[in-house]
Amino acid sequence: MHRFSTVFCVAVAGSITSAQPDLVHDWVVVGDPGNRDTTIEETEGPFHSGFEAGGVDYAYRILETELTVEQQFEFVVAYYPLYADRVSTFGRFEFTGFDITVIPGIIRITPGHDPHRPGTMSWEYFARYCNWLHHGMVNEPWAYDDGAYDTSTFYEDPPGVYHHQLVRSLEARYWIPSLDEWLKAAHWDQSLNGGEGGYWQYPAQTNEPLPAGLPEDGGQRNAGRNDDGFPLAVKSYPDVQSYYGLYDTSGGRSETLEDFAGFGDRRSEGSSYYNIIPDPVYPIDSLGIRGIVSMMRADGVRPAGEHFRASDLDEDGRVNFFDVSLFIRMYLSEDERVDFRNDGVLNTDDVRVFIGLYENQL
Repeated sequence: MHRFSTVFCVAVAGSITSAQPDLVHDWVVVGDPGNRDTTIEETEGPFHSGFEAGGVDYAYRILETELTVEQQFEFVVAYYPLYADRVSTFGRFEFTGFDITVIPGIIRITPGHDPHRPGTMSWEYFARYCNWLHHGMVNEPWAYDDGAYDTSTFYEDPPGVYHHQLVRSLEARYWIPSLDEWLKAAHWDQSLNGGEGGYWQYPAQTNEPLPAGLPEDGGQRNAGRNDDGFPLAVKSYPDVQSYYGLYDTSGGRSETLEDFAGFGDRRSEGSSYYNIIPDPVYPIDSLGIRGIVSMMRADGVRPAGEHFRASDLDEDGRVNFFDVSLFIRMYLSEDERVDFRNDGVLNTDDVRVFIGLYENQL
């Protein structure tokens, strides 16, 4: 214990001045815990199913943009050795998306593809990505296999019935957002109705459809355009945000959610750049529409996470050397709160996870 803690101090001292880039930066906090669900009246219409959702009883974080190709690339590079051993030496769309090329000896963003566009991956790989974040992006097999989602549950019966874990584990630090969490982050505005809160019909603080098109032509969303170049890079419409600060909820990609939709499918929300049917005919961005995505289809992703950063041990809203000092004291006193792997053992794995969380949350 004591000998290892000395090694840990040296490692962290180096990390303070040379922290790795935060691959999932720019989170927004969704507050107002205990907000109400939508009403049936707010979600029903000619193309709407009429349902109640959107209420969340806790504060949480969610990425302000869809995960980009560049951010997904870091995950593809890290996970590829395991992928090649378990699946194939060639990358399939559910793992790489449509903008990353993986063949033996070559992993690269496909030439001519914008690295700042929204990336795409399947539900299974989104779950593994969340596990990786949960463990501080430690490059070990266990960091991908469990944490938020237990990948041992990822199997399919011969008739084609999926048996994947339905919802995230209780200890998850990052996860695939639920329908409630996504709807709240995109549509809820706690300042409406004299402070009682309410839902906007469209996700960018409006009750009218946003015009599709390029920003310079007055467009306000990626959705509804399948021209060359779409979807545009994230934040291409910097003045179009939800109340909590989410960008690009109207395109570029529809986004995979955690919720089970039957027969192995999952829910999705938001619209995609290829949704070109005019809104007056089919208001695909409006509050009452719920999409479905198959388990293995590559789609847009936007991770969610706990409100308090895992490495902010003193819970003062800052990640700094005081948290490092507190971790050392807790580790030496065998405090189970720093069992970051949740395996009942304090060892070097927990230190490595903390270092990863610390570096990526500075």
